[in-house]
Amino acid sequence: MKLIRLLGVVVILYGLTYLFHAVRQILGSIHYGSASMLHVHVIGLNLCIGTVATIIGIGLVLARKWARIAWLITVPLLVLEHCFVLFLWYVRGGQDLATQLFNVVLTSCIALISWAKLTNESTKKHFG
Repeated sequence: MKLIRLLGVVVILYGLTYLFHAVRQILGSIHYGSASMLHVHVIGLNLCIGTVATIIGIGLVLARKWARIAWLITVPLLVLEHCFVLFLWYVRGGQDLATQLFNVVLTSCIALISWAKLTNESTKKHFG
């Protein structure tokens, strides 16, 4: 049960980093003038991911069944999203691929841990 709650805290922190990054992007757009349409979409995506991950993380800490199912659906989508961003970064000729690659590796590790733990029959009984 402790690992489930720890995973919930990690998911909350994951979501909060997205929300914090989106707020920084919004403030940067305000400070430097209007943002491009692409920038607005990236901010929107970061806000959505951050909000969803934070809510699911709270649900995992509270051991809610809906949160377990929602996270198992969300985490592979996050891995795919980071792989897509890495691909776009590479095609665009981005100088710093290490950061994007780190995002893919970190999200993949969270996905593997989540799927290994949350699909275990002994773990499922803790969710109400």
